[in-house]
Amino acid sequence: MKNFFLLAAFLFAAFNTQAQDLTPEMMTLANNWKAALERGDAKALAAMYAEKMDYVNPDGTTSTATRAEIEADFIKTFETHTGTLELAPGCTATLLPDSRANFKGEFTQTSTDKKTGKKEAFNGYFDQHWVREGGQWKLSVVKVTPKAQGKE
Repeated sequence: MKNFFLLAAFLFAAFNTQAQDLTPEMMTLANNWKAALERGDAKALAAMYAEKMDYVNPDGTTSTATRAEIEADFIKTFETHTGTLELAPGCTATLLPDSRANFKGEFTQTSTDKKTGKKEAFNGYFDQHWVREGGQWKLSVVKVTPKAQGKE
């Protein structure tokens, strides 16, 4: 279930690099990611990731996952859990000098155990990098930081 929460931050794909403000387009993609998560569509979610994606661990080290591994993890998670995702207002997206894009914000994900009905919520911040792959923007780097209790 830990992977379910961590992968929740791995949202979205594909926006126009000519735009001055990428945030509205990224929010549209975030909503597409949310819809796929909430319907339990592992294949659609995995398609939003680069062929190889790096996750920045809490200790600062990096783990790499392939698109196939991400899809398998979602399939396994959806066998036992459903999920919802809410992004807080104020998410921002910017084009980086190396033709990558950065998307940052705050989120809350709720996971519900299908068998027991028990719900767990995770609140945190995400910091993502996107790259062009096959003509589409794909998630390539993700860092998730838990929201500290009492921190606003």
